[in-house]
Amino acid sequence: MIVGVPVRKVVRLGHPVLRAPARHLTPKEINAPEVQRLIEEMAASMIEYEGVGIAANQVGEGISLFLMGLHEGSERHKEGIPLTVVFNPEIKFIGKDTELDYEGCLSVPGMRGQVERALKLELSGLDHRGKAFTKLYEDFPARVVQHETDHLNGLVYLDRMKGLKTLSYVD
Repeated sequence: MIVGVPVRKVVRLGHPVLRAPARHLTPKEINAPEVQRLIEEMAASMIEYEGVGIAANQVGEGISLFLMGLHEGSERHKEGIPLTVVFNPEIKFIGKDTELDYEGCLSVPGMRGQVERALKLELSGLDHRGKAFTKLYEDFPARVVQHETDHLNGLVYLDRMKGLKTLSYVD
């Protein structure tokens, strides 16, 4: 929990904001106090819901923004993922290698399913201050980038599954 920062309720599958493409923001819009506050609230929400990533539309905001982060030593990914804020993400896949693995989603609680994702990509976007950046991601962090970017395009992991045979409850 981030002290003094409100946690936003995560919307669930079926809410129309999850299926609508998100609106891109300009650097000026990114630096507005309400957007900076949203970043803090999304970070608090991601921690509260024990997520690795969270997209703005998952907290009811139809803007092109996601956060990802995971502490080092986590069972999910030992190396961790530094807290990353991404506006207007664009993905360029590197190579053709993919991996089939289970994914879950804060908006589809309690369930997991296998999704094939690219193993390596280049992510371009704007950071928390509206500055352009490009970074390479591989393996699990690349999966998180793809999952969260899908949210901003109105998709959930269920849409990427080849069928529902691997869909299962976590417990």
